Amino acid sequence: MKNLLFIPCYNDTKNLRKLLNEIDLIYKSKFDILVMNDGSVEEVLLIKKNKNIKIINLKYNYGIGFCLKFAIKYALENNYKKFCRIDSDGEHHPKYVGEIYKMLNINDFVIGNRKIVFKQNYFKIFSKRLINFIINKPFKLNIEDYNCGMMGLGVSAMKKIKDDYFINYPEPQIILKLLKKNLKYSILAIKQRKRYSGSSSINFIKGLDFFLITLFFVLNRILNSSND
Repeated sequence: MKNLLFIPCYNDTKNLRKLLNEIDLIYKSKFDILVMNDGSVEEVLLIKKNKNIKIINLKYNYGIGFCLKFAIKYALENNYKKFCRIDSDGEHHPKYVGEIYKMLNINDFVIGNRKIVFKQNYFKIFSKRLINFIINKPFKLNIEDYNCGMMGLGVSAMKKIKDDYFINYPEPQIILKLLKKNLKYSILAIKQRKRYSGSSSINFIKGLDFFLITLFFVLNRILNSSND
């Protein structure tokens, strides 16, 4: 059974190299890896000692929504049965990738639920809680983490969303769409680490951008829920 790990990367190539080395130590090329460099200043130029790694360098920064849609289309066109996404900064331990693939044996998709064991920016904490509230309340759900960048998709889930236009922060959009389709899912508890090095590209301005885009999407979804 063909499995694909998708790693989007934006101005984080140093951490990406560390992550790929860690993945290789744990899994020894047990699955294929698609790396999409989303217009970083530095191109991803790796010595491809492992034939299971495919690298795509985009000239411009298109955003995670575009990259994820491209990766899902790539997975379906190349007959991958299981798809996992992980961030490039090292915050998601790759040991969970194998668990996600196992969970996809009996689930259509898997949602990561992060337990963060280090001090976080207050705005991130507040925005996450508020997003959870404005999604869970009207849709009568009880999911604790709609924005985890680590998730798994099976073929049926990928086919349900492959033609959708993804917003720039697509995790809540994907989760709500798949729940609406009554697909079977499971939640995986993840202990989130600190990134290997450097600081996140999501500063206050980008954090506010993320919050507003997600908020407008959810409000639009609520207003148009009767037409779904």
